[in-house]
Amino acid sequence: MKVTANILLNYIRCRRYASLNDPDLEYQSQEYDVQSHNYFQDYLDIFLAKYENTFKSFQRNVKLSYDFHPDVVLFENYHFVTEKTNNLKEIYCLIPSTSKDFLKIRYTENKHKYQLFNKNPKGIYHIKQGKILATKSNYLDKLDKLKTRTEDIGRIVYNYAFKQFLFDMINPNNNTKVYFVLLNSDYIYDGKDYTKSLFNIFDFSLLFDHYKEIIEADIYRMINHIELNDFTPCALVKKECRKGDSFECKFVNFCFSHLPKENSLLDYFSSHRGFNEPTEEGEIHHDTFELLNEGMVDILDIPISWLKDEKHLMQRYCTETDYLHIHKEKIETMLKTLKYPLIYLDFEALPCLLPRYSGEKPFTQSVFQYSVHIEKAEGKLNLDDKYHYEYISNHEYDNRRELVLNLIRIINKYDSTVIVYHKTFEQQRLKEFQTIFPEYKNELQNIIDRLFDLKDVLKNNKKFYIEKGFTEYEANRFNFYSQQLSGSYSLKKVIKVFNESAYDNLVIRNGVEAYKAYMRLGDLEPTERDKTINNLLEYCKQDTYSMFEIIQGLKKHLSPDFTIT
Repeated sequence: MKVTANILLNYIRCRRYASLNDPDLEYQSQEYDVQSHNYFQDYLDIFLAKYENTFKSFQRNVKLSYDFHPDVVLFENYHFVTEKTNNLKEIYCLIPSTSKDFLKIRYTENKHKYQLFNKNPKGIYHIKQGKILATKSNYLDKLDKLKTRTEDIGRIVYNYAFKQFLFDMINPNNNTKVYFVLLNSDYIYDGKDYTKSLFNIFDFSLLFDHYKEIIEADIYRMINHIELNDFTPCALVKKECRKGDSFECKFVNFCFSHLPKENSLLDYFSSHRGFNEPTEEGEIHHDTFELLNEGMVDILDIPISWLKDEKHLMQRYCTETDYLHIHKEKIETMLKTLKYPLIYLDFEALPCLLPRYSGEKPFTQSVFQYSVHIEKAEGKLNLDDKYHYEYISNHEYDNRRELVLNLIRIINKYDSTVIVYHKTFEQQRLKEFQTIFPEYKNELQNIIDRLFDLKDVLKNNKKFYIEKGFTEYEANRFNFYSQQLSGSYSLKKVIKVFNESAYDNLVIRNGVEAYKAYMRLGDLEPTERDKTINNLLEYCKQDTYSMFEIIQGLKKHLSPDFTIT
C-alpha cells in the first residue's frame, strides 16, 4: 500500500477509517484535491521557467518510495530536485495554496509584535528565532499552531515534514533541504507574463526535529489501525472528522448517518460553541461533539432549559410546531426601502489557482457569468421574462470588459435598487472590476451604492433597525425562520420554503457545479459545450428569479394591504 502524507493524515483520524477504506483505491496520482486542478501543471511549468536558470542541474517530478513495513510503502513526489554539491540537494515542492495564512502570523514579545516568517537574502521565508524566555512572549504558542496537524497551515507543515522524513530515510547522512513553494496572494498578474513574485518559498526546517518522531509514531499508529480492522463506531471528533470543511473525512456521511438529515443538533446557530446546562452548583458546559457521542443528535434532544439564546428558542419552537416565524414589522420596514424597478443580480465566478487575466490574483473569484432580472411593476415578473438579461464569457478569451460594459448598460439605465443575495460577494467582485477597469470606476460605484442584500430581510441587519428606531432586543432578532431551513440561510434553502421545486429540473444546481462545468468547456465537443453553456445560463437565471420568488413569498405573510410601492 502506497502511503503519502495526505493518506497518512487520513488514516490517523480514527481507528475506523482503515476498516472503511479500500487501500487499492486510496492512492491518487494527484496529491491534492484542488478545484482548479487543471491549472496545477501550469503552476509547475511557470515555476520552472522562472527558476530554471538558478538551478545548476535538476530532476523534475522525482518519485521516491521506501519499504517501511511489509504492507506499507512510503511514497512522495518531489517536483524539483536540484543538485548543489555531491552531498547537498535542494528540493522544491509546490503547494496549491497561498502563503497568506503563514505571513499574517505575528507573535508578541514585551508588547511588540513581530512577523513569525522573515525573508532571508536568498528570498526564502524562514521561521524567526524568538526570545522564548522573553517576558510576555507568545512565540511558542504561534509555533504550536504550525505543529498542529488538524489546522490547515499545520497540515501543510506536516506534508513538508513527511517529505523531508522520507528523503532522509532513503538518503541518510545527507544535507538536503526541502522547500515548499506557495502562491503569493498579493501578486497581481499583468496579463502578459508571470514573474517570480508569483511564488513565495518557505523553509520549515526549524520544525523538523519536532516532527521526526511524531511522523514515525503516526505511521505505526496507521499500521495498528489497519491491523485492527475495527469497523465498530468510534467517537466523533470535530477536528478529525472535519465535517463541512476542505479536509472533511470521506466517510463523514456514513459515520454521521445516525443524525437526522434535517434539524440535527449541529443545525443550531453557532452549535460549535456547545451548550450550558444549568445546575444548582452553576452552569456545566457541554461540547457539541460530546453530546453527539452521548446520543443527543436531534435539535429537539437538547433540554429546553439549556437554551438561553432567543434565536435558539426560535429554532426550537419552529421545529417543534412547524411554525413559520415572520417578524412582519421589521420585514415590511426593510422592503419599503426598495425602489422600483427592482433589479436582481447574480454573478458566477471561478476560484482559479492561477490568475487568468490582467489584474487578478491567485485564487481570485474570476467572474465569467451574470444574470439580471428586472421587475418593472410590483409582483410582475416571469422566469423567461423579456426583461431578463444574461451573459457568459467565452472560455477561451478575456471577456471581462464586455461583461462589465453590458452590465453597466443594463443596470445603470435605471437609478433603482439592485438586489443580490449575500451582498459581500457581488460587492467585492464589482470593487475588483473597479481596480481592473478604473475608467469605469464611477459607473461601477453607482451599482455598488445601490446594492441591497436580500439576506438582510430574512436574517437581520442590526444597524439598519437601530437607525429605524427599533429597540436593541428587536433589532437583534432574526426576521424569518422555518424548520425547513435547518439553521441555514443559503439561497437554495430559503427558496425551498416558497417554491419546493426550484432548481429540481436543472442539470446544474449550485455554484460549485457551475464553475466546474465552466472549467470543462474547453474539453467538450461543440454539441456538448452548447448544452453545458445552456445549463449554466439556466442555473444563473434561476438564482436571480429565486430572489423575486422569495420576496413574493414573504409578502403573502405580511399585512394584507402591504405593498412596496
